[in-house]
Amino acid sequence: MAESTTRRLFKDFLRNSYINGLQPLILHTPVRYAKALWLAFLAVVIVWTHIVIVNLTLEYIVQPTEIHMAPNLVHVSNSPFPAIGVCSANMISKRLMRDYAEKIFAHQSTLTSNIGNSSDSPSPFALDVDDMARRLLVLTNFYANAHDEPQLQSTELGQLHRLVSSYYNGVEYSVHDILRELSPDCGDLVVRGIVYGVPVNTSQLFLKRATSASVCCIFNYRRPSYSRLPLRRMQDDEEMAALPKVVFESNSILNGIQFVLQDTLPQDFTQTFFSNTAFRLLIFPQEDYAAVQSNVHGEILVDHETIVEIPIQPKFFDSSVTVQGVSPMIRRCYFAKEGKKLLNQSYYSLDECRLLCRIQSMMQHCGCASTPLAGSSINFTHCTLLDLPCLMKWKRIWHNYNEYAYVEGNEQVDHKNPDQCPHCLPTCNGVFFEIVSNVAPLRRTYNSSGYFHGLLKGLNNERPLSVIKLFFKLRFAQATQMDMVGDWVVLLS
Repeated sequence: MAESTTRRLFKDFLRNSYINGLQPLILHTPVRYAKALWLAFLAVVIVWTHIVIVNLTLEYIVQPTEIHMAPNLVHVSNSPFPAIGVCSANMISKRLMRDYAEKIFAHQSTLTSNIGNSSDSPSPFALDVDDMARRLLVLTNFYANAHDEPQLQSTELGQLHRLVSSYYNGVEYSVHDILRELSPDCGDLVVRGIVYGVPVNTSQLFLKRATSASVCCIFNYRRPSYSRLPLRRMQDDEEMAALPKVVFESNSILNGIQFVLQDTLPQDFTQTFFSNTAFRLLIFPQEDYAAVQSNVHGEILVDHETIVEIPIQPKFFDSSVTVQGVSPMIRRCYFAKEGKKLLNQSYYSLDECRLLCRIQSMMQHCGCASTPLAGSSINFTHCTLLDLPCLMKWKRIWHNYNEYAYVEGNEQVDHKNPDQCPHCLPTCNGVFFEIVSNVAPLRRTYNSSGYFHGLLKGLNNERPLSVIKLFFKLRFAQATQMDMVGDWVVLLS
């Protein structure tokens, strides 16, 4: 009796249920096993539905939003023009180095005469000015070039360190500013210029600043000074503030900029990291540090006696306010406030984050940072000549940002995921530049009177010449906007 009541209640449930597919189970059918087949089909549908729901739930956990990228076109006048760094292959001027060596050698002679000629007095570090100049070239090791080799032993480095410290009255000397003073001047490197068809004084447009490879002359630079000396930083910032702001409005080559580069004479060369003497152009955002190793734009080599046209094509990217509600690790970018808070400073970029990552790596390895490679005004311990052996030991790892935290024998390193700077992400709003170059030979003059017209008028080929022309490639640029078109409510529906 109980079983028939249960079956009757079950049939009433199937007859009155609003669940599709259950009512055919109580109907009579002449087909054998029809209800069993129908029940098996319903079971498969129910199982498959649950699989879909589980997959959607897992997809939501990984990415709870749907972000859409919408392309558009904007005029290039909305784009800031990048900074242009012009670097000579001659890292240190022989003439300027000899002048500096004369001062250090004279100071050594003064110290030696004050000590006297007693038998226990130390022998002179350098025999003459040329020997002092040769020993001072060890300063270029602070760039930690991957293929460079140390020029002095630890004992000699200690002697040179004490001598240079004594020259600066015992105050910690600034390798950054010494290298800057010894590099070729911008007036000797960039001799002519035209902006929008109007001749300009290039000495008023280019700033002499240290980069990760050498000291370069940089045009359109808007980064605060990172000199070690407070007075020099103030002077640099005033010099930068006085620079005329150049606004680019067209994609025509006539509305671009042109500069004439003139290299130093061969007898003024001291040391170069390259097998040729070509100029190097660094192209990067105005406020970034020119870090060749991590910069996303890279560099262009300009051979002597060439004309190089460099069309620059900006690409804008923007993000809507709704995207801010998504985690940075999911949207893979930072908004301005998030990046500034992350670095605890007033400017953020991907290269800036990697730069600080490199500084932290140097501090971890050697307890100090090499100022030419650091390029930041934040407070950290600066390396001296005594720290060069450590910098040379680990120099190769600082040419690739994702290996910064590698230390031999360190068990905390994740070898499966060598990227030790996962917090460094691009910006959500900004502009990216695509760079190409077209090269043509520069006709040489056949007499001492030089060129007769144009930007080269009055110049000759006694010193190697090159001409660079920079302009926007197209009148309109692609702009991509990132917007959130779906959230958890849409996914739940």
